[in-house]
Amino acid sequence: DALKDELGDLLLQVVFHSQIATDANQFEFKDVVDSICNKMTRRHPHIFGDIDENPGWEQIKAVEREKSGQSSSLDGVALALPALLRAQKIQKRAARVGFDWPDIAPVKAKLLEELEEVESAKTAEQVHEEIGDLLFSAVNLARHYKVDAERALVDATEKFTCRFNEVESGLTRDMEDMSLEELELEWQKAKAKLRKS
Repeated sequence: DALKDELGDLLLQVVFHSQIATDANQFEFKDVVDSICNKMTRRHPHIFGDIDENPGWEQIKAVEREKSGQSSSLDGVALALPALLRAQKIQKRAARVGFDWPDIAPVKAKLLEELEEVESAKTAEQVHEEIGDLLFSAVNLARHYKVDAERALVDATEKFTCRFNEVESGLTRDMEDMSLEELELEWQKAKAKLRKS
C-alpha cells in the first residue's frame, strides 16, 4: 500500500510537469511515454531488436552520449546529486574505461597520502582542497569495498546521533562543564548500552 501511494506521488509529478510543458507548447505526456519506450528499445537491442547478444548498457550509453555531444565518459553525471553519490558515480564511470587501481592496497595508500597532505596544508584554501581530496579518496575506498558511500555516511550519522542523544539524556550536568575524558567515558557507556538494545 505504501509503495502504491508513493508511485502515485511520482506519477502525479510526471503528469503535472507534462501538463506544464503542454501548456508551454513544448511536449505532451504521450511524448514522455514514447521517449522512455524508445530508450528501452534502443538500450536493449537483444530483446527488442534482431541481435542475439547484449552489446552492453554502458557501450550503448557511450554511443548516445557521443551523439548528443557529450564526449567524456564522465558527461551526464548529474551535478545535483549529493556529493558522495556523485563522486561514487564519477569514479565508477572512470573505472569502466580502465581508469582504476586493480586492487585495494593502492586505494588505502592514497587515502593515507591524502590525510598526510591535509596535515601539511598551510592555508585555509589548501586545507579545503586537501579535505576534498581526502573525502574523494574515502569514497573510492568505499567503492572498492562495494559499499555505498552515501548510505554508509547516512548510517554513521544516524549512529552518532543516537549515541550522542543517549549521552546527553543521561547526564546530570551540562556537557560544557565536563572534561573530554568524562565525556569519552559517557560515550563508551552509551555505545555499550545501545549495542545491547
